[in-house]
Amino acid sequence: MSEILGVRNLAVSYGHIEAVKDISLALNQGEITALVGANGAGKSTSLLAISGLVKPLRGSVMLDGVDLTRLPPHRIVQSGVVQVAEGRAILTTLTIAENLALGAYTRKDKAQTARDLEWVYALFPILKQRNAGLAGNLSGGEQQMLAIARALMAKPRVLLLDEPSMGLAPLMVQEIFRIVQEINRTGLTILLVEQNVRQALRIAQHGYVLENGRIVLADSGAALLNNPKVVEAYLGG
Repeated sequence: MSEILGVRNLAVSYGHIEAVKDISLALNQGEITALVGANGAGKSTSLLAISGLVKPLRGSVMLDGVDLTRLPPHRIVQSGVVQVAEGRAILTTLTIAENLALGAYTRKDKAQTARDLEWVYALFPILKQRNAGLAGNLSGGEQQMLAIARALMAKPRVLLLDEPSMGLAPLMVQEIFRIVQEINRTGLTILLVEQNVRQALRIAQHGYVLENGRIVLADSGAALLNNPKVVEAYLGG
């Protein structure tokens, strides 16, 4: 598989604290890559740096050989790297339809945008049924669906998902992970950040384990699921 997104020696600091310490990631076209670890390991900070929402201390982010590292966030989105933020960050006082329209704000291809909207509604039928309702009236799981749907309307080449299962009931967690796999089957490359290590590694072709801002393990998702160190630290082994 060919690499679509490459992160090289990325470091991020908050004042004197280096939260991410020279990590390198390789995302292959059309695959799910999981970045897992405990709370505070630096997972979300890594995504924010890839998205341009925090500036790295050093290192680079390359999309198909194009350097995104110094671009502003909106240009990174236009380049095809789109993040679903932790906590969803939907606009609760707007309707579902308005939230989805905002996702497609920078697009000029109206016919394809309309087709993508129908695809998104097919993925998330509840959003179509309630598209005129306020986003704030959705349940937590439905808001997560809307956040993913809004990101898809930006037509990403790489989708960054930050803790999509956080705070959801077990049945909704299963549904969210099923949807992530369904989206991936269309060929979309996904970087999945998760504290739910077992679920993330089950669906990921490749995985990285982050501890205290450093990559400590990298392997296939299946191999990491069976790695004694991962089992002991994260899977209750």
